[in-house]
Amino acid sequence: MLRRKNLLVGGLLALGALFLRKFEAWAKPDIRPQVRISNQVPTLFIHGYNGNRFSFGPLIERFGKYGWGKKTAVIVVNPDGSMKISGDPSLPGGLVQVLFVKNRFPLTKQSDWLYRLTYVLKQNYHLKSLNIVAHSQGGVTVLNYLSEHANDIMLTQVVKVVTLGAPFNDFETGRTTKVLERNAPEILTPLFKKLKKSRWRYQNRIEFLNIAGDKDDGSFSDGQVALSSVLTLANLIDDSVRNYQEYVVKGKKAGHNYLLRNQQVDQVIGNFLFDLK
Repeated sequence: MLRRKNLLVGGLLALGALFLRKFEAWAKPDIRPQVRISNQVPTLFIHGYNGNRFSFGPLIERFGKYGWGKKTAVIVVNPDGSMKISGDPSLPGGLVQVLFVKNRFPLTKQSDWLYRLTYVLKQNYHLKSLNIVAHSQGGVTVLNYLSEHANDIMLTQVVKVVTLGAPFNDFETGRTTKVLERNAPEILTPLFKKLKKSRWRYQNRIEFLNIAGDKDDGSFSDGQVALSSVLTLANLIDDSVRNYQEYVVKGKKAGHNYLLRNQQVDQVIGNFLFDLK
């Protein structure tokens, strides 16, 4: 009996150590040698409503294994806008994880934090340009930020944006909302109208890849966000950007959070961001 208890305790300790190593890997910059990629612009990864280090952690790890870059920094943003930066976010081809301590705050507040972050990157790290990958509410936060600050020369300029399952025409971004009609939205939210009115700030400046999920179960959604709400980004920006692409993932692996675990999605993002051949 004692031997079995010792084996059980030993097994639990080993499992705990393995989990801790994985947790630390997602929370710290990667110091492994970098494989050179076509696009050397650093990329920020911004989680959605109630997101955390596990939201983009596995995806960033996979990108590193693909040779698309390395995790060079983790930026933790506090509610007052102050931030702790571990590593160097300005390194060429860096994959930078952004974490909001208060991960349930409104997107307007998160947009303010993103403004402070890009200001610090420009003024303190002299970073001229960056890409952004954002999930769910994070994608709406990024677009709201761009509608206010995209042409501000005091900030690091955004070159490419990838959004995944972002509710661009929902009344409560980041929360499960009523699934809207499949076609163009009949009801336009105040946020949608505001973003459309201010799109001139990022006119002809930025390239967009908009990724949506359709579980193909008759809901026309990824289980949390309506397909129409995601794809309405095309109606928001029209011809005001350099390049707009959209991609719809279908089936069981198209769930809202599963978009971040889908290697098919990885490849689509890699082709767009890093000019893979």
